[in-house]
Amino acid sequence: LLLTAIDDVAPYFKTEPGLPQIHLEGNRLVLTCLAEGSWPLEFKWLHNGSETTVSLYILQRSAAGFYRCVVRNRMGQLNKASQKFKWHVYMGNFQDVEKRKTVSEGQATVLNFPHIASYPRPQVTWFRDGHKIIPSSRIAITLENQLVILATLSADAGCYYVQAVNERNGENKTSPFIFLKSHLSNVNGPAPVIVIPPRNTSVAAGSNEAVLECVGNGRPAEKLSIAWKRNGIKITSGVGTFGRRLSIANPTSADIGMYVCEAQLRGSPVAPERAKAFLSILEPPYFTVEPETRIVVEVEKTVHIQCQAMGVPLPTLVWYKDAVPVLKLLNPRYKVLVNGSLHIQGLQPDDSGIFQCFARNAVGEMQTDTFLDVTNVAPTFTHPPADITVTEGMTAVLRCDVSGAPKPAIAWRREHQILASGSVQIPRFLLLESGGLQISPVFLQDAGNYTCCAVNSEGALNASAALTVWNRTFIVRPPEDSTVIKGTTAMLQCEAAHDPRISIRYVWKKDNVVINPSSSSRLTIGKDGTLIISQTWSGDIGDYTCEVTSFGGNDSRVARMEVIELPHPPQNLLATLNSSFSRSVILSWVRPFDGNSPVLHYIVELSENNSPWKVHLSDIDPKMTSITVSGLTPARTYQFRVCAVNQVGKGQYSRETSRLMLPEEPPSAPPKNIVASGRTNQSMMVQWQPPPESEHNGVLHGYILRYRLAGLPGEYQHKNITSAEINYCLIKDLIIWTQYEIQVASYNGAGLGMFSRAVTEYTLQGVPTAPPQNVQAEAVNSTTIHFLWNPPPQQFINGINQGYKLLAWPVDAPETVTTVTITPDFHGVHSGYISNLKKFASYYTSILCFTTPGDGPRSPPQLLSTHEDKPGVVGHLSFTEILDTSLKVSWQEPVEKNGIITGYQISWEVYSRNESRLAHTLANTTLEYKITGLSSLTTYTIEVAAMTAKGTGSVTSSTISSGVPPELPGAPSNLVISNISPRSATLQFRPGYDGKTSVSKWIVEGQVGVIGEEEEWITLCEVEKESDAQLLEIPNLTPYTHYRFRMRQVNVVGKSPLSQPSRVIQTLQAPPDVAPGSVTVRTASETSLWVRWVPLPDTQYNGNPESVGYRIKYWSVDTPSSVLTKAISDRLERENTVEDLEEWTEYELQIQAFNAIGAGPWSEVVRGRTRESVPSAPPENVSAEAVSSTQILLTWAAVPEAEQNGLILGYKILFKTKDAESKLSSQVVRGNHTLSVLLGGLRKYVLYEIQVLAFTRIGDGVPSSPPIIERTKDDAPGPPVRLVFPEVRLMSVRIVWQPPEEPNGIILGKFLLNFSAAKLLGPKTTRDCVLLIKGLFLISERPAPPRELKVPQSEVTSRSLQLHWVPGSDGSSPIRYFTVQTKELPDGDWKTYSSSISHEATSCIIDRLNPFTSYKLRLKATNDIGDSHFGAETEAVTTLQDGKTFRNLNGLLLGYRIYYRELEYESMGSGPESKIIKNPSALRAELTRDAHLTTQLFVFLELKKYKRYEVVMTAYNIVGESPASAPVEVFVGEAAMPPQNIQINALSASQLEVTWDPPPVDSQNGNIQGYKVYYWEEDSRNETEKVKVLFLPETSVRLKNLTSYSKYLVCISAFNAAGDGPKSSPGQGRTHQAAPGPPSFLAFSEITCSTLNVSWGEPVAANGILQGYRVIYEPLAPVQGKAARKACPVLTWRRQRIYKNVRLEFALLW
Repeated sequence: LLLTAIDDVAPYFKTEPGLPQIHLEGNRLVLTCLAEGSWPLEFKWLHNGSETTVSLYILQRSAAGFYRCVVRNRMGQLNKASQKFKWHVYMGNFQDVEKRKTVSEGQATVLNFPHIASYPRPQVTWFRDGHKIIPSSRIAITLENQLVILATLSADAGCYYVQAVNERNGENKTSPFIFLKSHLSNVNGPAPVIVIPPRNTSVAAGSNEAVLECVGNGRPAEKLSIAWKRNGIKITSGVGTFGRRLSIANPTSADIGMYVCEAQLRGSPVAPERAKAFLSILEPPYFTVEPETRIVVEVEKTVHIQCQAMGVPLPTLVWYKDAVPVLKLLNPRYKVLVNGSLHIQGLQPDDSGIFQCFARNAVGEMQTDTFLDVTNVAPTFTHPPADITVTEGMTAVLRCDVSGAPKPAIAWRREHQILASGSVQIPRFLLLESGGLQISPVFLQDAGNYTCCAVNSEGALNASAALTVWNRTFIVRPPEDSTVIKGTTAMLQCEAAHDPRISIRYVWKKDNVVINPSSSSRLTIGKDGTLIISQTWSGDIGDYTCEVTSFGGNDSRVARMEVIELPHPPQNLLATLNSSFSRSVILSWVRPFDGNSPVLHYIVELSENNSPWKVHLSDIDPKMTSITVSGLTPARTYQFRVCAVNQVGKGQYSRETSRLMLPEEPPSAPPKNIVASGRTNQSMMVQWQPPPESEHNGVLHGYILRYRLAGLPGEYQHKNITSAEINYCLIKDLIIWTQYEIQVASYNGAGLGMFSRAVTEYTLQGVPTAPPQNVQAEAVNSTTIHFLWNPPPQQFINGINQGYKLLAWPVDAPETVTTVTITPDFHGVHSGYISNLKKFASYYTSILCFTTPGDGPRSPPQLLSTHEDKPGVVGHLSFTEILDTSLKVSWQEPVEKNGIITGYQISWEVYSRNESRLAHTLANTTLEYKITGLSSLTTYTIEVAAMTAKGTGSVTSSTISSGVPPELPGAPSNLVISNISPRSATLQFRPGYDGKTSVSKWIVEGQVGVIGEEEEWITLCEVEKESDAQLLEIPNLTPYTHYRFRMRQVNVVGKSPLSQPSRVIQTLQAPPDVAPGSVTVRTASETSLWVRWVPLPDTQYNGNPESVGYRIKYWSVDTPSSVLTKAISDRLERENTVEDLEEWTEYELQIQAFNAIGAGPWSEVVRGRTRESVPSAPPENVSAEAVSSTQILLTWAAVPEAEQNGLILGYKILFKTKDAESKLSSQVVRGNHTLSVLLGGLRKYVLYEIQVLAFTRIGDGVPSSPPIIERTKDDAPGPPVRLVFPEVRLMSVRIVWQPPEEPNGIILGKFLLNFSAAKLLGPKTTRDCVLLIKGLFLISERPAPPRELKVPQSEVTSRSLQLHWVPGSDGSSPIRYFTVQTKELPDGDWKTYSSSISHEATSCIIDRLNPFTSYKLRLKATNDIGDSHFGAETEAVTTLQDGKTFRNLNGLLLGYRIYYRELEYESMGSGPESKIIKNPSALRAELTRDAHLTTQLFVFLELKKYKRYEVVMTAYNIVGESPASAPVEVFVGEAAMPPQNIQINALSASQLEVTWDPPPVDSQNGNIQGYKVYYWEEDSRNETEKVKVLFLPETSVRLKNLTSYSKYLVCISAFNAAGDGPKSSPGQGRTHQAAPGPPSFLAFSEITCSTLNVSWGEPVAANGILQGYRVIYEPLAPVQGKAARKACPVLTWRRQRIYKNVRLEFALLW
């Protein structure tokens, strides 16, 4: 405890206050105060001397000022030096008003800155007449923002104002205007005056700058000068522009003094004007004498606490004790001395504390402090601790008041743990300043004994007290605000927790009134405090308070309960047409009861044209009781209903309004998707689609189309399309290649709608009608002609000039035209060249202009010749008469003379010796020359060249040896193949004998593909090289192909023999070079396309055939979609079906071949469209509205375009009465633009189920679902039926009837006419209605049945007949009605047709019968007593035939009709061809009328070849024709005739060559894609037949690997894209003979010492006609003699003489 006392420390601050701070208004600022000392420490803040409890501010202007932090503990209280905060950054408004000021010219004008409240000071800019004022020699702006104008002139007059800007918050304000006016002054050249004198200035020490300002005036202003002096010495540093300001940087005490400002006119004798100002430096206070940190003095002693300070100005000293000014303590023992020290007499223990000395002046304040510790008094309890009892969670305070000096240190402990002291602080345990212990909050475990220990230097003291803690009583589950629905049970819980040592009590209050549960059976309070209220109603609404009372504390909670219900329906709903807006209706209603829950919103539903109700407005402001419903469609009927919605839900709907019809309006939208396209160069087709259905605003009657020249102000031409179903128009008689603008508008009964946005389109181009002008042609060299020309006049081009064609053709070959196309140049004269012409040749030249449709006329031909040039090489250089000293050289004229041959030049020299060269020029007629004077056996090089006027042509040279005639060269040898690639190989060889002359050419031949001795050799390349060449590269080889090479060399004599063949090589693989050819695509089905192509020949596989396949790429043209691919691995496949496509969609396809190396190029893009299908979706937005008792108006929207799957030809309406037994009726609406129909002839007041479907030429689509239910309107009812009088008495009669068969509405009552009086009866719930009439009497019996029933044949139709009868006896009671029954033969049941036939009738029409069906009929009568029995049946009656579908013949089938038409196509622009059906609704042509019933096959004749046809079929009987079947598309295009003139020639023992001519052109039916050659041996077709397919239109083939000397039969068929044509008649050919095969066996018999018998069998393959056998035998070991040979024509041979004991070897030749 002693340590604790020593450790008690008075509070002290860790930081000193900073400089004044400025903060923006509206920002946040947290004030912090860091201090330490013994616990507990308490802090508070003073604002401008007043205590404030907030240290976190939202800065406002009122919060600015001085803030001081005060901290205290048990040892005392300490003030912190104040800190200034300025956060009232703001700007007010200028307070002044407009002013006017007049000054004399020449004098100074001073305009003061108008007052404005702002912090910090604003930045100021002066303006005159809107222009910013810049300080100058005449203009000055002072430190106080005054505007000073020196030597005022008349030009200075104007409107002056100030713009002030607060830099902190960015605000800016403009002052009121100051209007300045000047007047003339008589004063000339005034003496200088000081307008703005300097002011005495004080600055704090350490400031950055001190500024003195002085503004003077004088005339002229240019000579005015300002000077600054101090102590008579002129100051030069720190003087600003024009000398008006003196700036003293970092002023110190040395700068203190008087400063003088002098204003003087230079060169003027007038004395200068002077003004003075004093500069002083302020210093903040500082202490010269400070007290000790701690002063310890005994009681009753006197203490003197020193404190002295200095500063400029001299600071004042203020003393504080524990943060309270000493002067406010009014303690006579405290006295402040003159020197600032504090004197205290007779110290008491209470004098202990913290004493502070504050020194303050204008610059700031400083403080110093000391702790005065009064000692010598032992501690004593003034209020010892006492036992207390508290509730858990409350605050417990144990008192412990102690006195003593020095002030005792207090510590609290529990058992051995110190809980609180000056140096120990545990959460929840707080040592109070008085010495007490505060525990907050109290926990149950805090119960126990607590000891207070007090100690100082004079002694120590202890005291204890007990703390008892009860569990707090509190509500753990309080009631919650709740909203319950009326009639339900509400439960308000209120469960409390409490100390088990005490009891609790629940009390419930409603609106502060105690609830007594016994007063109502609806109220119950549970044991857990829950309040239960059953059958809640509006009287239960209120605030409920649950109060829990106990000795452990009280608690209460309040909850609000609301009882709500559904809102009632709005009342008096009224709908009226809005006169201001034609497409809106004004709805009004009376606000309903909200169900004690505010109405959240209203919902408005509408029914359009009696369609199902739908929400139109879903969030109407609950404050509204009237609203304008807009967005409605004219010419439609509407009903409305409204409901309110609150928290509970949606209330009931109001009664619907009467049906309103909106007036018809002109269409509010133009037709859409206007498309114009030129059809010819003078006509244009315009197509469009109707406006959206919602914009029709009535029934469309037609369209108005107008057009005019685009870009010109001319008048429109109009066309009236009077049918709304026509959506196209062909405009004729237009100008060629002219742009028109076209607009379309629709109209209805109310008028013309708006025109569409103009579309522009050109009529098609024409060909130019004039040639280019001013054509000039000139040969510029021997192969080029230069053209110059001007374009044709623009009006004669008739389109877009695509360019020009330069034409040149030889005079002697006008059909060989050289054409060069030149793109147009629209600037200046056009020019172009034709090059690569023949040299020195005559040409006709011309130019034409062309457009897209074609070429214009040629310009007049001009004749000219190309220039002469050097000739080509001479031909056929040869040597004859070769002697030792001479030889003759011969040649021929050059093929390319290129001019006039003027002669020849021949030269010769010894081989490789140029110095021996001799030359001779010959005449142009000389073609041979004899060279003499040669040396014998010498090799010469001889050259010959032709000459023209342009020079000597190319040289033809050769080497020859004199005296040795040249010979044929020898064959090359040692052929080696290397560097094998897919398309080339290197051939190395040893050249053969050169024939005593130079080798001029190397020829390489090869066997390609099939290698064999008898296979064909073809020339692969010819290379002109030097005679010593040993290596050649063989180009243009086919990849992955076997080759064998041989070669020969050529000199002037001729070709050498062939070399030996090289080894067999195979070139490497490569991707295919070409794409499959003749790609065609046709429709296969609604979801597939059939693609055909010509497969690659095996020579173009460029790789292993097993890896060759095809890849098809396809994508949709109409809609953006991903590209799909399909691979076919069969290399011979030439067709494929692409599946899973969209119906009626156009696709683009390409195909490529691939092998193991890669893929080849893609083919050209082809287009195809899948077949039409039935629509896959129903029409949208189907609605029906009854317009009368027998008519329903049905409207719908079109099927979505993506689901149409073809051209919609019309719609079918399916309808029937809403009962299970009624039959479905239909009505067809033709055309795809009519989207409404009026159903007529319906039954009155009957519910109908109606569906709509669209159909294409393929069939019907999906009907709309669910069916629309609509009831026809009510009408006057039909008469009651079965009226009988079953009981007749003297004074009364009983009448019985049944309701009308056609009530035509809800029967509200019946009228009975009796004795000319009418009586109204109410409706009955039973079927029989009874009325008793008194005063009548009659006796009667049942009637007899009708007789003589008959049906005249003339009154029988396909679906009805007329029944006649004679009435029987009435049984003394009037007949009331007849009942007719029918029976369908042969097995039908009797069915009642009608039970309400009039009693007066003797005939009745029976309808709704089936065509061509037999019926029987019977009849009975009914009177007041009852029914008769049925009379005799009629004879069987058969209805007539009717035209129906195949399934229902409805009569005797007479035959079938087949209709077909050619499907025409048109191109869809440039690029890949795109085909669409041009006229899908074209009329079909009837082909046959009397097909036999049993016919199931019909052959079409005389169809067009290579065309697609659509075929449909109908059946007919005597009455008419059935509907058509689904259309079928067929393609007519297979070749109609086989190839012609087949020739078969044998090439070898294993090859046949077959040639033929194509089928006649008129029978090809398209492009021939290839041929199939079928061949087989004559006697074994099934085993040997083979097919060779040629995928190129070649007309010859070599059949290889055949059997020698065998007859083969060959037939050929052609095929095109449609399939294979017929085969030709077989042709016959036989291969050549070959060496026969070996004998089948060899046998020996009758072997003796000198003879044996040899036998053998015939060869299996004779390969020709056998002429005999040759037997060869010889010894295996050498003997005397030779081998013997013997020819034998037989199969056995006997050797007569052989060698003994010698082994022989036999060989048999044949």
